[in-house]
Amino acid sequence: MQLDFSSFSKVYDKEKLPNKKIDLIVEWLEKKGFQVKFFLDNKNLLSKSKKASFVKIESLDFSSLFSKKNLLPYSKISKHFHTNLFDDDNNSLNNLEGLVAGLKVKSSYVGAFYLWNSKVDNQDLITTIEYFKHLVQSNFRELLLSKKLRKNTSDLRDKKLEIESFIDISELLSGTSESEILFQNLLEYLVFTMNATKGIILSKEPNSGIYEIKATLGIKDDLDKKIFRENKGVLSILKKEKKSFLLNFSEGLPLLSFSEKNSVVGPFLNGKNLNGCIILYDKESRKGFVDFDQYDLRFFNSIVKKISLSYNNIILLDNVKKSKKLIDNIMSSISTGIVKINLMGEIEYINDSAIDIFQLDKSILLDNHYAMVFEGNPELVELIEFAESRNHILYEENLKVKKQDKNETNINLTISPVFDDGVNSGSVISFEDLSDINKVKSTFKKYVSENIVDELLLNEHSLELGGVEQEVCVLFSDIRGFTSMSERMEPSKVVTLLNSFFDKMIDVVFKYNGTLDKIIGDELMVLYGAPLKKSDDILNAVKTAKEMFITLDKFNIKMIDEGYPKLNIGIGINYGKVICGNIGSEQQMNYTVIGDTVNLASRLCSAARPGEIIISDSVYKNLDDNKGFSINEELLLKGKKQPVKNWKFSY
Repeated sequence: MQLDFSSFSKVYDKEKLPNKKIDLIVEWLEKKGFQVKFFLDNKNLLSKSKKASFVKIESLDFSSLFSKKNLLPYSKISKHFHTNLFDDDNNSLNNLEGLVAGLKVKSSYVGAFYLWNSKVDNQDLITTIEYFKHLVQSNFRELLLSKKLRKNTSDLRDKKLEIESFIDISELLSGTSESEILFQNLLEYLVFTMNATKGIILSKEPNSGIYEIKATLGIKDDLDKKIFRENKGVLSILKKEKKSFLLNFSEGLPLLSFSEKNSVVGPFLNGKNLNGCIILYDKESRKGFVDFDQYDLRFFNSIVKKISLSYNNIILLDNVKKSKKLIDNIMSSISTGIVKINLMGEIEYINDSAIDIFQLDKSILLDNHYAMVFEGNPELVELIEFAESRNHILYEENLKVKKQDKNETNINLTISPVFDDGVNSGSVISFEDLSDINKVKSTFKKYVSENIVDELLLNEHSLELGGVEQEVCVLFSDIRGFTSMSERMEPSKVVTLLNSFFDKMIDVVFKYNGTLDKIIGDELMVLYGAPLKKSDDILNAVKTAKEMFITLDKFNIKMIDEGYPKLNIGIGINYGKVICGNIGSEQQMNYTVIGDTVNLASRLCSAARPGEIIISDSVYKNLDDNKGFSINEELLLKGKKQPVKNWKFSY
């Protein structure tokens, strides 16, 4: 029985989705009389529409099974599979014919592929199973990669929410000195952010040990008449465990009686002492109330810790306001770091946060003049002097200051005069450090794909600004004939077409971890390996280039229907050493790369015809999968004395 794969290939190549491609493989083989089975250890690879052909196998080491040979007679390994695997096909395991091939994704075996047809001789059977094995493995790789990409996207979205929430909470904590208003704002923010139906904040009165209601939302019960102590119930659990957790209502936990599902509770701690707590009840969804889950708990716990760090300051501000105006004026300016100076300009008090911001030596600070302590920051000294002369509160946002180690950071500055019985006794200077969030947001928010941002947020040491030499893969993509095409179009349509085109192409760039360096007219410049280097940078650059052509085909179909001309692109890729970093002036800097590697990539792009990818020899040598590339005639390029060896891929 001679098999012709050409008819199958035509249908198969039209399908884009990996799961649909696998279903096509099974359907085609079954129509040809083959018996097909997949034994897999990963449920994400199982087909939903071809369930009969897919079997989940647990506790079987496929790597050991295929350690010596990738293709084995079923008769030699049948003992490893359950005896009823083929019952649905009326095919008893007494028939031990057929072949089994190991299925690999990257370097690990994920299962096996069984094939048998009594009308096909052994050599044709081997050819058939080998042919389809490679197709199946390719689709499995794409399925697992898609799942990983979805997870990375979800993780980044969650991380972004956490960062935004930290910023919002920080603004709330530094935005008002009225504790009742502050606690109510905090509670409303958390209830809204976590989709809770109601919530409560309790605070411990230090003298009596009784917990007072500081804020409530959505609770109609008259809680002010009830007494809450930490010797029983939820407060007792928080005092003992000293962490946030999920709880369901029970008779011994009356504070949770307001919930229908579950609640998330978190402590305000000062060292090992419980000072208060926050409780959120009943998460809402479109389907009604649902349970808070572990992600909700992790997010809630990070926010509660942030509030807990500021809790003592909140309560202290509230208490001292009732007893002593001087202390109230000092502490009302607290945001992150605080310095108190007297009328002589000598430092009377400085907290650890201020010391950390400027990396100062605490032993030489007290009783020293602020002009000496901050001598490396003349603008800051000038602002303090100005505030002293005007005798009113001064605010300065995003002020750049130098630390003791000469590094720079940004702060929000507040300088407030302090009065003792109506007489000015000095000033309070408070600093809010902006360095960590600004570093990520301002430098990379417009440059890189989502999963790179996620990695930067997880590992701040991977962020190095300034000029450094490193190996980078550079991709240029250019629309062929666009200048003459645009001359025949209305300007508004040119802009619309370009914006729509770049939107699709940049999605592909970010999908493969590319860093968008710049858009030059109708040309894209993309980096792989800057700012973060990956082991698969070169492969990702080539994958990006190939998928750009696929995406462009779909884009052209849509735009032609709307009356726009068809676009064609050429692509050039080079790999080598570059200088990368923030390049420009103090007024404006751009993160980019420069060097001969960049110039050669641009020249290769210029040499590429429509529908071609031209890669340098350095790319080809380091490319794990060079399928489809063929040696191209050597190119005489501007700036190069010798012809340049290159490889070509035609779409």
